[in-house]
Amino acid sequence: MADKTLARLTRLLGLVHYLERHGETEFTELADHFGVSVKQIRADVETLWVSGLPGHQHNDLIDFNADLFDAGIADLTNGQGVSQVSFSPREAAALIGALSALTASGAAPQAAESVLTKLRGAVGPVGLDVVPDTAVDPKVREALEHGIATDTAVALDYVDAHDRRTERTVEAHRIVLIDAAAYVECWCRRAGDYRTLRLDRVTSATTTTSPTEHPPADSHGFALQPHYEATVVLGRVARWAVEDMPGVSLTTGDDGTVTATFGVANPAWTAGRLLAIGPDLVSVEPQALREEIATQAQAVLDAQAR
Repeated sequence: MADKTLARLTRLLGLVHYLERHGETEFTELADHFGVSVKQIRADVETLWVSGLPGHQHNDLIDFNADLFDAGIADLTNGQGVSQVSFSPREAAALIGALSALTASGAAPQAAESVLTKLRGAVGPVGLDVVPDTAVDPKVREALEHGIATDTAVALDYVDAHDRRTERTVEAHRIVLIDAAAYVECWCRRAGDYRTLRLDRVTSATTTTSPTEHPPADSHGFALQPHYEATVVLGRVARWAVEDMPGVSLTTGDDGTVTATFGVANPAWTAGRLLAIGPDLVSVEPQALREEIATQAQAVLDAQAR
């Protein structure tokens, strides 16, 4: 199978870094280290040999010892600074800020925290420490990750956008980042349905031994790529139905109505949610979502007529 571009580029950069640290190395050792064949290592060195800085003059190219190459040994004599990365103060501040916001959100992998620590150590203080409004208690994330890893439910104390506190037991499936806020995609036993809950609104999370019963299902709205953007105007009392839509933007009009704009990843799931507040809907866009609501409403009427 041919190399993926990203995989080969990563290996080529890794080769330069490895040789700068370890010096001349036999192709067999490099092949074992990078998990490829000796033939591939030879081809990688040949590719690096004609790579370098713009201009591609002799002194601009990455260079190796030709005699040792013929003997099956890679000896880097000029790496052109490929393995050295430097940041301006502004670039360092931007990168540290982005990583610290991501880790504070609760959705970053553990590797991000390690990178942030190393970056701060290398750059030094830059006068920036980002703690977003969406920061998550690490204990909450740990409990949810435990539930995901062990297929067990997690008990939550949850506060919605109106400061209403509820106790929920959820079967967590995935933790995702949407619009810089972390969410847990889960089955909520209290609601008896799939939910996407913001982690910064979870005040406490406790692991349980109760096994999960509902697997994640794309048919219930777990696809993160929206098919289209919806704009829904509804009465204020029905705001609860849209306030936890992923990436939702809410505005309240002078007449008391609420306008919600959000991406629709699963039209059937979204239509079912909106159908529950049908009397309070003022308008729904686009037409595709209106048609989905109408289809589900007709199915309910047909079922009641039987």
